[in-house]
Amino acid sequence: MRSIFAKLFIWFWLSTVFSGLVFFVIAFNLRLSPMRDERKRHFAAQHQQVLGQALAIYGSTAALLTEKQGSPAEADADQGRVAGPRAYLFAADGTPISRGVPPRIATAVREHVAGKQERPDDRDLVAVTVQGPSGKRYLAAALPRPVPPPPHELNPLRPPPLFWLQMAITFVVSGLVCYFLSWCIAAPLRRLRAATRRLADGDLSSRVTVIPRQAGYEINDLGRDFNLMAARMEKLVLAHKQLVRDASHELRSPLARLNVALGIARKESPPSATKALDRIEYESDRLNLLITELLTLSKLDEGSELDRSDLDLAELVEEVARDAEFEACASDRHVQWSATRGITVHGNRDFLSRALENVVRNAVKYTAEGTAVEIVLEREEATALLRVRDHGPGVPEEQLADIFRPFYRVAEARDRKSGGTGIGLAIAEKTVTLHGGSIAARNLPQGGLEVEIRLSLG
Repeated sequence: MRSIFAKLFIWFWLSTVFSGLVFFVIAFNLRLSPMRDERKRHFAAQHQQVLGQALAIYGSTAALLTEKQGSPAEADADQGRVAGPRAYLFAADGTPISRGVPPRIATAVREHVAGKQERPDDRDLVAVTVQGPSGKRYLAAALPRPVPPPPHELNPLRPPPLFWLQMAITFVVSGLVCYFLSWCIAAPLRRLRAATRRLADGDLSSRVTVIPRQAGYEINDLGRDFNLMAARMEKLVLAHKQLVRDASHELRSPLARLNVALGIARKESPPSATKALDRIEYESDRLNLLITELLTLSKLDEGSELDRSDLDLAELVEEVARDAEFEACASDRHVQWSATRGITVHGNRDFLSRALENVVRNAVKYTAEGTAVEIVLEREEATALLRVRDHGPGVPEEQLADIFRPFYRVAEARDRKSGGTGIGLAIAEKTVTLHGGSIAARNLPQGGLEVEIRLSLG
């Protein structure tokens, strides 16, 4: 979970779900207390209704017995066999008929008959008016016992019906909303990242879309600053390339005049000046080579469309290797090659030949005397793999990626002594990249440097 989109999505989602759960629990508990009280009142009313019905049955029976036998003793005796509040029979004026009436109930019945306000202790008295067979009215009264808690008491920890279905729906809907919000927030950062990568890959025209009316929005301001930086970089790099290109073109004419003057000087100078003139010619040739490579690098940097055709890479490798072998023999070095036939690539022959030649000549310069540069070309799936290995001192690990930069030198004095310009490997890297390939260098455990080139098959 390293991306900002994932972090925003997870935290938004968890925060939404947690907040919804907390609010639900609070709302549920706020509703639970009134619901519990209402449930208790309803259950108490039902309890009193049942008690009233029981009193009506008792009163009718007790009234019948009283009129026939003069006393409800038999009905009172039957109550002892049944669990529940004890009922008593009273006359219509509140006079007790049943025996053993508690004073508390007798007083409550008299006050009830007189219509007085009930005392707090007797407000739960239940009294029912019944009629005997003769039409005479009686009162059956009882004090109910404490009402037990209603069955299936509401539990704040027990979720209500359909709770988990509601939670699942909330979870999914909040997830979709948070995903959309996170995607919208992270979208400018993704565009900025893509533009940064294009800029790093060499696309100096890379920019991000900035909405002018969103001034003050931090990500929008970041995109505006990126565009300013990219524009300045493009301007500086293009000015640098233009300077190199113009300077190289301007140096062509003086060099041509210098070579003409050198030829005239050789004819008119004494033999003692030959050594100095040879040195001037050597430096002139180096300068001419440098200018040629600068113009080549400039053309490659422009990304100009190259004339391409299908070419036999094995034939090209063999041609470059033979030329390099001819030059290497003069310094007790050799070039060995092994090329798989039938490997065809689609590209520019001149530029690929120059790129391969630069890599091979660089290897010949630094391989030890009495050793051979090894060139191997083989097919690897849909890729042509070319390896060029020398037996030299290699390159420090931290500088392996830098050797393909223009004018970069691992060892200043050695490179200048070898006659290198510091541009050959840069040209090779640009050429391979324009052909959709890759080039890399690595030090071998047994010593020496190996440059690996990969090109897509045509």
